Amino acid sequence: MKTPTTLAPTLGAIKTRYLNDAVRDTKSRLYSGPAVIAAITGVTSSQASDAVRQVRYGARWPDFSYTPPIKRTRGYEIEQALRLLGYVGSWRLMPHRPTLAAYLNARTGAERDHPCVVFLSTHCVAVSGGVFCDVFSRGEVVDIDDAKGRRKKVSRVLVLTKRIAPSPIASRQPVPNAAKAGANSSVDRLFVRRSSLRREHSASRSPRTKFTSSAVTKPGGIGWEAGRASRT
Repeated sequence: MKTPTTLAPTLGAIKTRYLNDAVRDTKSRLYSGPAVIAAITGVTSSQASDAVRQVRYGARWPDFSYTPPIKRTRGYEIEQALRLLGYVGSWRLMPHRPTLAAYLNARTGAERDHPCVVFLSTHCVAVSGGVFCDVFSRGEVVDIDDAKGRRKKVSRVLVLTKRIAPSPIASRQPVPNAAKAGANSSVDRLFVRRSSLRREHSASRSPRTKFTSSAVTKPGGIGWEAGRASRT
């Protein structure tokens, strides 16, 4: 069943020099694509993943028999997911591939204070002004001076400069707890019933026996009871 995801906050101007902590609201691992989307837009990591799923598989992906995992994400998928959430911008290629530290120091214009998705050699990170967020900060916003991987090479940057109306995003509707409890109860009853049938079947096939016992005494006065069975 498809339900709209809660979208980004009220439409307005891009909030400069600001990022959100990437809230991981599931037990799944936090990956770089959903992390930067969540840091820029303020949605949770699962909502960011739903936006990427809609870009990758279309709005009918909740009809699948499983939830496709979102691990590696491509640049255009992150761009389109941000557009669904109401954020648009432009690309800047880095043919000389500066290090992250060199890029951060050399920023000018909108890149200096607007939120950006910076693509490194291994993953992507979110930068806005003097703050930074990625998977190695565990989704927490830190100062750019405390960012890890400052020697990694930068290949391109998506600079977000404009807000537009967000689009509905398809998501799986969670199964109510009552329904889950009812399903478990039915399974439990099924197993209880099968166990009782097995016991009844075993009892009907077991031969009846009669036990006689006798006391055996060992030297020293220690004794135990021994049983002997005979079929009837």
